[in-house]
Amino acid sequence: MLAGTVEFLRVRELKKAIAAADRTKRQVQYVAGADRDELSSILSSTGIFFTGKNLVVVEDPEKVDTDLVWAHHERGENATSLVIHCEGSIKAKGALAKLVKKLPPENVAKFAAVKPWEQDQQAVDFLAAEARSRKLKLDLRLAAGMVQNIGTDFGILSFEMDKIAMLISAEGGAKEISAEHVKAVIAGFSELGAMPVVDALGRRDRKGLSRALSNMRRTHSGHPSGATLKACGLLSHNVTTWLHVASLLSQGANTDEIAERIKLHPFVVRKNILPVARRWSEGSLVELLNAIAAVERGVRLGHVNPWVEFECALFYAVEERAHG
Repeated sequence: MLAGTVEFLRVRELKKAIAAADRTKRQVQYVAGADRDELSSILSSTGIFFTGKNLVVVEDPEKVDTDLVWAHHERGENATSLVIHCEGSIKAKGALAKLVKKLPPENVAKFAAVKPWEQDQQAVDFLAAEARSRKLKLDLRLAAGMVQNIGTDFGILSFEMDKIAMLISAEGGAKEISAEHVKAVIAGFSELGAMPVVDALGRRDRKGLSRALSNMRRTHSGHPSGATLKACGLLSHNVTTWLHVASLLSQGANTDEIAERIKLHPFVVRKNILPVARRWSEGSLVELLNAIAAVERGVRLGHVNPWVEFECALFYAVEERAHG
């Protein structure tokens, strides 16, 4: 049984089953869950087109006859292997859910999406597992940097890991992935990304902001305009969230109400966002957003050194707020 909303992981497991069938010379058949007669014919080995060993993939399985499937499992007959492929979550009170409870745990694989605030950590764990599967070691800090730079899409992360593994193999087969390996295959990779800049700005930490900007400028391997646009995009997203929360606070909203409005867990809101929203007034956040937008326009208009403009805008905002 394969189920879940994380399509990449679910489909990859299905592909593994099909590849294993090919290696063992099994014929792969696809059957609609609602077609009981065809499925029964295959499982009983009476159909004239389904002789020999088979792998049967049941698609759209919500209407499958689960009694038929369970009877096949109970027989223990291995000439025909059965994969029930559910594109999404299994309905809690449906027949499939009852079947899952009866099946041994090793016969069921669920790939459920995590909460939004857990996605980064899940992606980091995924990258570490991808590295181990290629007999490579990946430092979790470096994995976190990759997630900050290229996102949480498992397909993209797996593809980038493939490229890194091929590079390491071509260079002689190191055992551990280094920042240099990552930078070689991911354009403009910054080991820390722009998040330290966001964190320091949120804390109104002038020294921390200076260090974070210096590190990002030093580690970015592409054109400065690219680093500027990337940092502006990430900052705009976070500052907009802070402004939204500051506005809700001014309207008297509590933590749970704010969390529901911005679709984040109350703990994340309480720990990471409320302190920033209280530290910056609505007016100062609006000014900061306008300053970031002006820097972005400067990049697109071909200003000579937009990164300097970016740093000046942030330091000015922090200084103004410090003396406001």
